[in-house]
Parts: sequence; structure tokens; C-alpha cells
Amino acid sequence: MDDWMYAGLASAIPNIESGTSSKTKISSNQGGLPPCKIIHAGEELSPDEAQLSIGLKPQVLLFRYRDKIHAIDHACPHQTYPLSRGTIYDIEDFGVVLSVGISCPKHGWSFDLFTGNSDRGKYKLGLWEVDVRGGENGEEVWVKKKERERIG
Repeated sequence: MDDWMYAGLASAIPNIESGTSSKTKISSNQGGLPPCKIIHAGEELSPDEAQLSIGLKPQVLLFRYRDKIHAIDHACPHQTYPLSRGTIYDIEDFGVVLSVGISCPKHGWSFDLFTGNSDRGKYKLGLWEVDVRGGENGEEVWVKKKERERIG
């Protein structure tokens, strides 16, 4: 069974620029709306619609950071707060960028965007595979839920 879900054109996935600081707030653009795309069950949602329906259906938060498209669960796994209001940051060690993280604005918990691991507890952020395919109207973005690694 093919579990890939169409997420839209690659050109429609907003780019979150890293500023001069190592942390970039997702909702820092004009009007306070997050520069990201939120979808569920093949539907695109406005940020307000996503806020109202959080927890009802799984939602995918899509954005581009440092030229890579990321797709993650929109809800923080700790208390389902919308991560579209969070902060993206580089995970660094002595100035070397090792990974990228997102922190939840509700409690400040952080998650690695490549592993899903939390900086606290055993909570794990849901990650989605991203596949960019050629299409009639340009490059298309398709997403599929990543399977969690099983231990033991």
C-alpha cells in the first residue's frame, strides 16, 4: 500500500531563513502568521484552521530551512501545542552545525528534526519522509509518516 500523501508544490513550501542568530522564530513574518504549510488528510489548512483543529486529525507541518524541506507533526508530543508557533534553531557544537531543532513555545521543550528526539524525557516528535517528484506544474512534495525505530 502506498502511504504517500500529496503536500503541494515545492515552490509553495515557505523558506524559513536563518538570521544572524542561531534561533529563528517560525511566526516572525508579517502579520504573525507562520511561514509554513500545514496539511492533514491531503488538505491544506490556514494557520487559524490548524489551530482550531489541532488534536482532531494528525497534521503535518512543512517548511524549508537551509534549503531542505522538513515535514514534522504539527503538535508537540508533550502537550499537543502547535509547533508552527515554535522556534527553529541550529544544534551546534563549538560552532559546527550538527543538526536542526525546533522548540515548543508552550514549555520550551526541544526536538531534533532529523531524529525526533527530545531534550527532555522520552517524548519523540513524529517525523515524515519527504519526496520531491517532477510534476506537470513543477516539482511536487509528497510526504509519508516515518516508522519509528523499534528497540529490542
